[in-house]
Amino acid sequence: GRYTNQVKQEVDKNFFEIKHLKEYWTKLEKYKKEKKIIALDESLHSINEVNKLEKIFKFSKCSLSFLETNPIDFFWKDQPKFPNSLAFLHEEKYAGDKTINKIKKIQYKIKQDSIDYYLLNTLDSIAWLLNIRGNDINYTPLICCYVIIPKTGKVELFIEKKKIKKIINRIDKYVNVHSFKNFKLFINKIKIQKTIGIDKKESPYLFKKICKDTGLKIHYLENPCLYLKAKKNLVEIEGAKKANIRDGVTISKFLYWLKNKIDIDKMDEIKASQYLLALRKKNELFYSPSFETISAFGKHAALPHYRVSKKSNLRFKKNQIYLFDSGGQYFDGTTDITRTVIIGKPNNEQKDRFTRVLKGHIAIAVVKFPKNSKGSSIDHLARKWLNEINCDFDHGTGHGIGSFLSVHEGPQRIAKNQGQSDGILKEGMIVSNEPGYYKEEKYGIRIENLILCVVNGKNSLQFETISWAPIDRDLIKLSLLTKDEIAWINNYHNKVYENLNKYLDEDERNWLYLVTKPL
Repeated sequence: GRYTNQVKQEVDKNFFEIKHLKEYWTKLEKYKKEKKIIALDESLHSINEVNKLEKIFKFSKCSLSFLETNPIDFFWKDQPKFPNSLAFLHEEKYAGDKTINKIKKIQYKIKQDSIDYYLLNTLDSIAWLLNIRGNDINYTPLICCYVIIPKTGKVELFIEKKKIKKIINRIDKYVNVHSFKNFKLFINKIKIQKTIGIDKKESPYLFKKICKDTGLKIHYLENPCLYLKAKKNLVEIEGAKKANIRDGVTISKFLYWLKNKIDIDKMDEIKASQYLLALRKKNELFYSPSFETISAFGKHAALPHYRVSKKSNLRFKKNQIYLFDSGGQYFDGTTDITRTVIIGKPNNEQKDRFTRVLKGHIAIAVVKFPKNSKGSSIDHLARKWLNEINCDFDHGTGHGIGSFLSVHEGPQRIAKNQGQSDGILKEGMIVSNEPGYYKEEKYGIRIENLILCVVNGKNSLQFETISWAPIDRDLIKLSLLTKDEIAWINNYHNKVYENLNKYLDEDERNWLYLVTKPL
């Protein structure tokens, strides 16, 4: 849903039929009555997905065919080269745990499930497990590799050896390093009838085929790193809080500049984005942005994942909305924050929709819920006041956040219609809180903070907000707010000022004092 409107503007309808993602499986079901061959690349589809396809077409005229060569690869002659960044260590003072301790926890788990080896292919899980990072993926400090974890002994790491040359002496105590191309060869050498664990949601169907062809028993087990990675330890939590304060200073400096210093007629989406990045780069422990900044003015704000280009770049005008969604990768944490501001004066509809989004944001921020709840059980709270006027937003309310890792991390999230396999919210998890409203071709609104899942009594949990930046009071319609909601905003703004003011210059501090005064 995040891209439904955007795709209409960016994709040629003469070549593509545009459908909502939720129609994908329905469309495939329609092929059952036709005699068709459905071809796919087994390295690009999960075991779960292929199993579902096989089930759909089992008693139909259709058949599945696995391609030896992807036709897109054949015609795409100018593909980017395989990334070749160098791996580096994620220091224990930021990671909060030794690599050997993490390996032992995983080995204990796979032993319990009578597994001899576990095949791990998700890059963020490998980075977390081995306390290594890299720069193979834009905005996310990952390194391309695979890992096979035996129930005892050293972990088998498959990677281009030149990528790890600087840290090999630091990790060879607990890792055997193999060339990336020897991955299949290693699996072939594992004794027949040994049991190998695979996550069928995360692993490509190709892995199932390789293991089966070798005579290995396959045990489907959810990635054992998943919850350990998602539940931040005390060091990671402290790092996340500090990173978000530094990031909040950046956002506040940027908001001051937007509201007081820009020449509106000469400002545009690219210039604003560049200035924001320049501010963020000055922060201690900054590594990179955590994703490409969404710098969206006017009608572009109605596209939840808009990416500005020279061609699309809009110049600012008075009395329109500007939405910016941005974040940073810091050695001690990953950040993601969105603010929506009015450049000039808002109209009544904009104030109404902004305040309804804000009410949903507050509802998530203050909710208390039983332990072992899924995010779907509270998602409706973010939409309630928009639903009252037959409005909604076509994306999740919140996604998980990594620790100097992926800005979108599972299994935790807050969204509608989650399946049985989706993650349970647990103490120590960090998620985003980002309800929105989007009026196609007109404007968009989103308010995003990061929230930490904390204990509230013996059997329940709640959230602690850890992002700090003022919310645009020019867009707030006071008459729509309850006393408790006003109290929350005032308390939040008081903490914004307390946390950030000492890092600002005098003009910025005076401005922050004014915009965080009680409503």
